[in-house]
Amino acid sequence: MPSPSRTRRRCARLAIALLAVLPMSCESVPVGPSLANVKFTGPNGAAIETRAGWLASQLPTVLSVGSSTQRDPTVCCCQVRGTVTNSNTVPVHVVIQFAAIDVNGKESARILSFTQDLQANSTYAIPDDLSCRLPSGGACPGTAGFLLSCSDIDHVNYQLNVSSLAPPLI
Repeated sequence: MPSPSRTRRRCARLAIALLAVLPMSCESVPVGPSLANVKFTGPNGAAIETRAGWLASQLPTVLSVGSSTQRDPTVCCCQVRGTVTNSNTVPVHVVIQFAAIDVNGKESARILSFTQDLQANSTYAIPDDLSCRLPSGGACPGTAGFLLSCSDIDHVNYQLNVSSLAPPLI
């Protein structure tokens, strides 16, 4: 039977050998394509995280009294308009979190929008059909909108969560 000190030395050598081999084994794992090249912009490149960009990007959902074209930003509700662009080399899914920020800098509402199977080097408009309007003048189903009036929102912050369509490599 080996002595306890001899057994400890063998275990220590084995641990050192494993520590030496482990970093090398990770170097051979293939790296997938980048998913970092996805962006959101308001109409005409407006930045919705600024007041001016938000004013250019918002879409009030209710028509002004007595008008068939003019929208009232003081009445609920308010849609986000913009474009998601996938400049990656692979298709992706994109979840966009929009946070309405009031004049005091506090978040007053949060909504989600989802873009599924956004192909490489393509774009997706939000809302997806800008010409779609219900007979009441309201927004079409599926568009991202806050249950706030546009005038209650100073600007909108957003976060993109991008995932691959393919299963992970590991």
